[in-house]
Amino acid sequence: MKHIKYITHADVQRLIEQKTSDDAIIFLSGPTSKKTPLSVLESKDVITVNGSADYLLSHNIAPFIYILTDARFLHQRRDDFYRFSRGSRFTIVNTDVYEEASEEDKKYLRENCHILKAFYKREKGGFAKKVKLAVLRRLYRNLLIKVPFSKRGRLVGFCKDIAIGYCSCHTVAYTAIQIAYSLCYSRIVCSGLDLTGTCQRFYDESNNPMPSELSKDLHKILPFFKFMSRNVPDMRIYNLSDDTAISYDIIPFIEVSELADTTPKKIVDTKKKFTSDDARVHA
Repeated sequence: MKHIKYITHADVQRLIEQKTSDDAIIFLSGPTSKKTPLSVLESKDVITVNGSADYLLSHNIAPFIYILTDARFLHQRRDDFYRFSRGSRFTIVNTDVYEEASEEDKKYLRENCHILKAFYKREKGGFAKKVKLAVLRRLYRNLLIKVPFSKRGRLVGFCKDIAIGYCSCHTVAYTAIQIAYSLCYSRIVCSGLDLTGTCQRFYDESNNPMPSELSKDLHKILPFFKFMSRNVPDMRIYNLSDDTAISYDIIPFIEVSELADTTPKKIVDTKKKFTSDDARVHA
């Protein structure tokens, strides 16, 4: 198997330099996403996931970043993945997607996508795994992670720098937030961060159903958002959803009117440079 080239600090800096707005809209799969006006989506950098990209592309909105972390999607909706990836300015996938791809698809991913590495696959693990994560926490100041040493305890974490890795938590939304934070957006605004009821998606999946597991994983997901809220106080993150399982004490609600800047996108200030993790403190 070809050696995986993970996203680097230089790659992250190039993404920062390509930003066209101060705000990032994370366009997710919850039903309330469709309440976000197209004028807002057109005037901001949009980071989207999974099948949500279809809605944007059908309205002639090219996502700034398309993210895929579920290998099933590439297997079951391969043509859609290629359409969404090629219709977006950049594509980011994780190691799971790459490792489970065909050789042909791996070639495309290596040549056209950024690949993220996760610090772990499961929140539980043996003593050796927990010691390793504790060491990494000391090594990287931008890796915020709580490692319980009890057998039943689940770790929680957040990574401020996707060039060193990311913390997974059963929802691609959390990955997207870490990406947006790493790209130094002034505000990160979630659209469709619902996680209520059966956690249904707003787009049609009748031809290629992929059952959502979010509802049964919600008790594992919420501690990560609570951890993020407590440990990343400088992040200005908001939720447009008026029907969400995430308390507004964790991610505050924001009105669409506070985002309704329909002026043309601009090139934001990109003077801030990334160096190594040890030398960089996120402002």
